[in-house]
Amino acid sequence: MTKITQKPDGTVSFELKITKETIATEYQKVLLEVSKTTEIKGFRKGKAPLKMVEAQTDQSKLYSHVLDHVLSPAYSGVIREHKLVPLVEPRVTPKGMEVGKDWVMEVSVAIAPEFKLGDYTKSIKKIKETDKDKKLNMIFDALLKITNFEVSPILIEAETKSALSRLAKQLLELKLSVADYAKSIKKTTEEIIAEYKKSSESNLKLEFILRKIDPNRKKALDILSAL
Repeated sequence: MTKITQKPDGTVSFELKITKETIATEYQKVLLEVSKTTEIKGFRKGKAPLKMVEAQTDQSKLYSHVLDHVLSPAYSGVIREHKLVPLVEPRVTPKGMEVGKDWVMEVSVAIAPEFKLGDYTKSIKKIKETDKDKKLNMIFDALLKITNFEVSPILIEAETKSALSRLAKQLLELKLSVADYAKSIKKTTEEIIAEYKKSSESNLKLEFILRKIDPNRKKALDILSAL
């Protein structure tokens, strides 16, 4: 069984090893596929000897295809083995990828964090606001205040990038860059990114809290509104 390290914030890390035998087998499959579309003088297309095809093909491209083929099954195997539910694409950092040897990679991924709900009912019952939207925002603030936990930096980074990407797309329609937008509201690009990161973290925490109250998000909101 592959050993994993799991933090309370939901960050899971493990070392992924792909044997040299698996790599060699996949290399031959990739080489065979490449040979079918390779043209070498003196041979019909796809009929040249594999050794000649290999000699004239960029090795880095061949091994890049091999990696594409072997990484996903190996990663998925560990995920199934430990019954993990990843929320974002994994971070993969090569540790050793020499030809003729086992490949070793460090993999990190984010799952839901571990935490306990605070006694939110007492705090929410104290909220007397009658405006529905204002009350809901006050409930959200109360939930974040009384439930203390961390979210994986991997997940926060992915959410921040997604939010910034949406902003950039909206600004593109206005023919503005993020830097121009930041300048127009008298902030730096770094300040905009920091604000989006903070907002992403709060939104993620709130989503996890709501799902903890009830897996059905709408039902969770109904429960909170009825308090």
